[in-house]
Amino acid sequence: MAEDTNQTVEENQSPAEEVSQTISEEAIENVTSGAEKELQDAKKEIETLKDSWLRERAEFQNYKRRTANDLLNARKESIKKFAEGLLGALDNLERVSNTPNPTPEVKAFVDGVNMVQKEFYSVLEREGIKRLDPTGQPFDPMIMEAIASEESADYTEETVVETYQPGYFHEEGENKQSIRPARVKVAKPLS
Repeated sequence: MAEDTNQTVEENQSPAEEVSQTISEEAIENVTSGAEKELQDAKKEIETLKDSWLRERAEFQNYKRRTANDLLNARKESIKKFAEGLLGALDNLERVSNTPNPTPEVKAFVDGVNMVQKEFYSVLEREGIKRLDPTGQPFDPMIMEAIASEESADYTEETVVETYQPGYFHEEGENKQSIRPARVKVAKPLS
């Protein structure tokens, strides 16, 4: 009976109403397909923008990490350069403090120099700069410079027997970076 009603409605429609209904259906299809296309385009644009944002964020994180590393390296280099400038003065203070048998008048002066020298060493140590007096240690060419050598039956490996000038190195964790190599005399085993 419902079919009869639809048939009657369709039969009762005029050709103009049929054309209007067909146009309306086409218009709805066009609007729907246009909206779907716009939705797909919007989704593509969102993905593109999201990808671009993620790339920019990653690049910014890399920039921050590089900048932090550059600042850390610049700080280390400035500390090294500053320490290199002080080493000559420290050597002179050490020469004064190693004065053999100072007279009572000079002893107070030498004690004052020793106090200043210890303060310099503590400042350097706080920055990770350490003094190297390798007498009795195996020779390490990375942080030592052999000025003289002698052969001896008393040693089985190259060993430092005398330090002419102490060395300094910057230590950070396991890394040691030489600021000034220790100048030493090395004893070698007999050949």
